[in-house]
Amino acid sequence: MPAPDLRSFLDELRLRGELVDVRVPVTPGGEISAVVKELEPEGAPGVFFHSVTGSSMPVVMGVFGKRSRIAGAMGVATEEALDHVLAVQAGALPAPVLVEKAPVHEVVIEGDAVDLAALPFAVHSRDDAGAYITSGVVMARDPRTGSINTGMYRMMITGRNTLTVNAAPDHDLGRIFTAAREAGEKVHIAIVIGHHPAYAIASQLKNPIAIDAHELTGALLDRPLEVAHARTVDLDVPAGAEIVLEAVVDPGHRVDEGPFGEFSYYYGKAAAPVATITAITHRIDAIFQDLHPTHAEHLCLWLFPGREARLLEAVRRSVPGVTAVRIPFTGGSLSAYVSVKKRKDGDGKQVILAAFASDHFLKHVYVVDDDVSVFDDAQVLWSMNVRFQADRDLVTLTNAKGIRMDPSARQFATPIGTDTETSKLGFDATRPLEGFPTRADLPPHGFESIDINAYLDASAQLRVATSRAIRDTMVE
Repeated sequence: MPAPDLRSFLDELRLRGELVDVRVPVTPGGEISAVVKELEPEGAPGVFFHSVTGSSMPVVMGVFGKRSRIAGAMGVATEEALDHVLAVQAGALPAPVLVEKAPVHEVVIEGDAVDLAALPFAVHSRDDAGAYITSGVVMARDPRTGSINTGMYRMMITGRNTLTVNAAPDHDLGRIFTAAREAGEKVHIAIVIGHHPAYAIASQLKNPIAIDAHELTGALLDRPLEVAHARTVDLDVPAGAEIVLEAVVDPGHRVDEGPFGEFSYYYGKAAAPVATITAITHRIDAIFQDLHPTHAEHLCLWLFPGREARLLEAVRRSVPGVTAVRIPFTGGSLSAYVSVKKRKDGDGKQVILAAFASDHFLKHVYVVDDDVSVFDDAQVLWSMNVRFQADRDLVTLTNAKGIRMDPSARQFATPIGTDTETSKLGFDATRPLEGFPTRADLPPHGFESIDINAYLDASAQLRVATSRAIRDTMVE
């Protein structure tokens, strides 16, 4: 069978009705972003723009818009995805397979012929400082382990063959940059634009640095990843990619980049190292994959399954009775819902402390009992109102580590740069183990699970199915 790639996945989305084809001419950037954002409430579909002004390449956005779409790319149900990726990382990983002929090398542009303006990079938010690469997966070799590390970072186009790579110091790539700067060395990277979703998903799992991201991608695909030698840098790149930018980064050469519309739906800016593009390679009929940074697909790919899986693993380690976690997209990624089957009355507060310790992005953590679905905002709100009392169930942390993308946090200068502090709240909305009333809305005994279709005629079944489909598009 052909190797899985972006094209095969887009074909699947079309068959499922989750890819919208736009055939009228559009301009890159603002117009494309506006169309994708307008369709977000309709299930956040992928959108394929066949005719983009000034570009020979079609553009696709919105691929990562829903949890179910990402889980489906891994071949599992949404509710199985977190445990699946944790199990994959703990299991045997297939080594990549080196191939001589790679689709991504059908067109090779090197040296002075490199011109980033030939690709449809664009401004996504109205006050962005310039065109950004938002969908690129950056790969580099970790000098400590020899493993391939991948991640997604905002990258601003600064010239014909230059761009910035904004990797925070505590990220894996940031640590690679820091070590290279201290040693007076440069770093070879490749930026992969467009591949099967498994490639981007693997980049977000934040696996232990000893795990090779290309091996992890192969495990998610359930077959080894095909790779080929890059043309100008010392790396093996995914053979089935649509586009690859090869580059050399000088970590000692930093310039200001931003503002840029971020996941918090506010702007961020920073100083970042400069990368010089040494080659652009792509398929003859390449598809340019873009990602809308202030859209559900940015939050979905970042949070699910990687960040949620790490949170689930951490809180389960502290409280084994944890049954599910969710970081809602609508909370700007700064809140988390956790359900727990309590064994001790202190379990709720222990979950709160474990969650804050494992994920410094979190500002608010809501803990509910296992009879409350963390995927239903109405159930969580109900639990907050009938099982929570602020004087006994609220956990408050002050002067805690924050993030600079939170405009309400306190920013301050330090001898080595800037830092951020914030206040955090935990809500223990679990009921005491003894002496609390029983729910009145539970089904009678013997009827906990019924097949509603057995009671309905065909027209009523269709109405129910349509209603559930609409409801599912509202749940991210």
